[in-house]
Amino acid sequence: MSGAATAPYLVSEWHDHANGAHGWFVIDRLVEGMCSGGIRMRPGVTVDEVSDLARTMSHKMAVLDIPYGGAKSGIDYDPASAQAPAVLRGFIEAIRPFIAERYATGADLGTREDDIIAACQLVGLTHPLQAGFKADGGAGLRRVKQALALNSEGVPITELMAGYGVAECTMEAADVIGLPLRGATVALQGFGNVGGAAARYLDRAGARITVIADIEGAILDPSGLDVPRLLAIRDRFGHIDRSRLPPGARRAPEPAWIEQPVDIIIPAAVGNAIRADNQAGVRCRLLVEAANNPLTDQAEAELERRGVTVLPDFVANAAAAFLFCGLLEKRLEPNLESIFTVTSRQLRGTTRELLERARRERLSSRRAAEAIAEARLRARQR
Repeated sequence: MSGAATAPYLVSEWHDHANGAHGWFVIDRLVEGMCSGGIRMRPGVTVDEVSDLARTMSHKMAVLDIPYGGAKSGIDYDPASAQAPAVLRGFIEAIRPFIAERYATGADLGTREDDIIAACQLVGLTHPLQAGFKADGGAGLRRVKQALALNSEGVPITELMAGYGVAECTMEAADVIGLPLRGATVALQGFGNVGGAAARYLDRAGARITVIADIEGAILDPSGLDVPRLLAIRDRFGHIDRSRLPPGARRAPEPAWIEQPVDIIIPAAVGNAIRADNQAGVRCRLLVEAANNPLTDQAEAELERRGVTVLPDFVANAAAAFLFCGLLEKRLEPNLESIFTVTSRQLRGTTRELLERARRERLSSRRAAEAIAEARLRARQR
């Protein structure tokens, strides 16, 4: 993160002695008594990581103009373990009062929405978002459930929104920098919910997805990959079945997603994927951070020095947060038209605002976005 960081409002450490798990609940800031952020579970998660993510959530809420501060939970434990549900339940029980009154939460890396909802109910909570609709009671819960049960073309809305937002931000950013989207070449790292949905919508808009990387490596086709076909042959983890690749697609080692010259690169998988040691291979005009922290600070600064426009993660991947908090704040109606239209308008407007400010004030895109977020946070906290 660039700039001086404000100390978190609250850092709470938790231990599960029976299973050997421990974790942290961090509130970066409260805004109007509320905060929001997901619960992640992965081996090796640290308090610094959770604190950084909570700060990013504060900025994300602010650029979305949602009156919540940022928070995050992290559990140092293997989500594939048979004991993971019990560990998650124990953690949620420990922070139960916050979920009841101040902390709207949900899934993150290593957790699933259904499991968090079930754990909340087992410890006597109504829903992980209940702090946000406590004033509306049952009506608020019904509204959220109605929206989250929606499907678009047979795909749950919760599996589409993050990637839809990435695609909308990408389209707007391309327009701002004068990059025609139709025919623009795109490299994607990650083909799960985020990368897969981003590819779906960018492909329909006329972009040419030429490189996709998953856990097994990269798949290339300079003429443009058959995105609908690849979506049909991936599993729920985003792994593409190599035995059923469309004609023209060829396999390559995983680093190919960075090394191929394209117009747009979208890292949508892991943090720190682009670092000082591999950023020199990046050749694109626009890089959209669909994953959390996919670039190190040094790599991001070097790419921008070379003229690459970088759209920061807390804007590019904000659609899922906007779905949940927009419903709580009644900015979204529980129907597809409202969700897609309002989300697009919010994310495109924010993208244009930050890129134009960055150009006008000669700031990095991240610094421009952080300046917008901090100004909104100060205004709400007066």
